[in-house]
Amino acid sequence: MPTAALSKKTSKPKQKSPKPYRFTINHLKKMYEAGIFSPEEKVELINGEPFIMTPIGFKHAKVLERLERKLYELIYSDPELKDKFVIWTQNPIKINSKNLLYPDIAVYPEEIYQKEDIPRIKDAVLIIEVSDTTLDYDREVKLPVYAKGKAKEVWIINLKDNIIEKYTQPSEKLFKSVHIYQKNEKIKIFGKKIDLSEILNS
Repeated sequence: MPTAALSKKTSKPKQKSPKPYRFTINHLKKMYEAGIFSPEEKVELINGEPFIMTPIGFKHAKVLERLERKLYELIYSDPELKDKFVIWTQNPIKINSKNLLYPDIAVYPEEIYQKEDIPRIKDAVLIIEVSDTTLDYDREVKLPVYAKGKAKEVWIINLKDNIIEKYTQPSEKLFKSVHIYQKNEKIKIFGKKIDLSEILNS
């Protein structure tokens, strides 16, 4: 009596979900060299994803200039500070090969000039972002990277609400301490106070 052949179940290979390609700083450098990005374009890398920065507007530029001038005044007029710190304006900083950012201002120990590499976020004394049209991007995309990179102190100059948001105590992707300063208040750095009305007044 013939016996029926046992049918074998064939399992289909599981399809893998598509994964985004993560770029590195070296990839970005090669893209500049290949002409994919022009030398004038600043491209940030957030977890390997490139973001082209938009040109800043007049109000942003005006507040940035006031901040820069005030920090120069505080640091370079003080004999104890002028040879110890540098003001890094719209220059690159990083956590690792897949995270490269261009804050409006970063204050670093002078020792960064002794290294042949992009400064790391954790070594900055202060990082400042001037935010108008970029407020959501700075808060939701860049701020977690600063926390991950263990930034000591971050200021977001919120031009929409005319306030300064001060973030300290980084923990993973957030900051444990947030302090809001109104434009009629003063904020302290290096033991000295900055009158915010001089920065935020239109």
